[in-house]
Amino acid sequence: MTQQPTAHAVVTEQVDAFNAHDLERFLATYAQDVVVVGVTPEPIVGKDALRAFYGPRLATGDVHCTIDASVAYGDRWVVAREIVSTSNGSGETIATFEVQDGVITRASMLKA
Repeated sequence: MTQQPTAHAVVTEQVDAFNAHDLERFLATYAQDVVVVGVTPEPIVGKDALRAFYGPRLATGDVHCTIDASVAYGDRWVVAREIVSTSNGSGETIATFEVQDGVITRASMLKA
C-alpha cells in the first residue's frame, strides 16, 4: 500500500513547481475537477481552466511565491501566508488548500 503525501507536502510541491515555472508539474498537484476561488472574479473550475489561467503566467518566468507561514489542520487542510512577487511588485495572500488523495481539490485565495 502506497502512502499518500501529506497535505503540507502537496502544497510545498505546488509552490516549488510554481517557482520553477513548470506548468505540468504544477498541474500535477491538482485534482482534475479542482475549484480555485479568489484568483479571478469567477471560480477557476477544472485542470483545463487552471492550465489556461496559469500557463501564460508561468511562461513569463516573472512570478515567484514564498510561503512565510503555514499551518496544517487535520489531514487535509493547509492555510498559508504567501508573498507573490512579479516585476511589478509583490502582494500578500492568505491561501487555504484542501488536499485529498494526494492532490489539491479546492483552493481559496484572499489577497491583501
